[in-house]
Amino acid sequence: MRAQSTAGQTMLVLVAALLCAALVGGKPSSRRRLQELDNEISGETSGLVHQLMDKVQGLADEVEELKRRQQELLKREYGPAEILDEPITKIVGPTPLDCQEAMIRQPLAESGLYYIKPRGLFEPIPVYCDMETDGGGWTLFQRRQDGSEDFNRNWHLYTRGFGSLMGEFWLGNEFIHILTKQYNYKLRVELTGWEGQHLYAEYSNFAIGAQRTSFKLRLGKFLGGNATDALSYHSKKPFTTIDNDNDDSDSINCAVVHNGGWWFKSCDRSNLNGLYYHSPQYMYQGDWDDGIEWKETEGNVPFYSYKATEMKVRRMD
Repeated sequence: MRAQSTAGQTMLVLVAALLCAALVGGKPSSRRRLQELDNEISGETSGLVHQLMDKVQGLADEVEELKRRQQELLKREYGPAEILDEPITKIVGPTPLDCQEAMIRQPLAESGLYYIKPRGLFEPIPVYCDMETDGGGWTLFQRRQDGSEDFNRNWHLYTRGFGSLMGEFWLGNEFIHILTKQYNYKLRVELTGWEGQHLYAEYSNFAIGAQRTSFKLRLGKFLGGNATDALSYHSKKPFTTIDNDNDDSDSINCAVVHNGGWWFKSCDRSNLNGLYYHSPQYMYQGDWDDGIEWKETEGNVPFYSYKATEMKVRRMD
């Protein structure tokens, strides 16, 4: 393109020189040559315009293909068929970036399904919004409650998400990444024990990296709660699944022995995606603690497996 531009500039200089000569001498041969050069430049300019138009169209086609591929990637295993009987709220006007914006624009909003469209998505997606806890505005990305969903899934399914938004689910690492890169988000982890206890822990500046970082966990400070800090141990660790081992252990894949994908180190102090036990029992059934773990919480013995969990985010105050 630069060579073509230089050639065009050279021809313009020649035309200017010939024009001067024609004006001074006024010879018919000079005028004819000037007309010939003008025709040549017009033809070359037309060719360059067509080349540019072809390249612009090619780029537009590439953008459309990227949109199509992103939407294909972001198709979750749960879909309209599984939430067909549940109304999905669509806020009037531009689609909210997250549940907090939905709550601000609709102050009387109740907990349930809403469409959001984080920056970087071409189409809105349905999510579950908690509009009650601590002022509301929380976007859920994980829920365990009855063992109806298998969380011992592969990398592909943890990337795109699985489960039912009204039941047990993992929103999908790609979604969580796109959502949490918009603002600084607070993470709230909620635990329900078999004896009826309700515990929570909160963290500042929660986000996960892009897939090229293996969805590395980014975590700020432990902000408190009545549960222990069992997640800071996993900060800056990539995600590991049964078929994609990114943990620090040289001898085992932590996702395999703990029955679920997580930001394992070697191996864990928490794993809310482990095996679901259907009774208030200890999870140390084999060689590994493989249940729904949040270790060393006051009042619970080691290797306790929780009845229900939720992980949710809201913008920092």
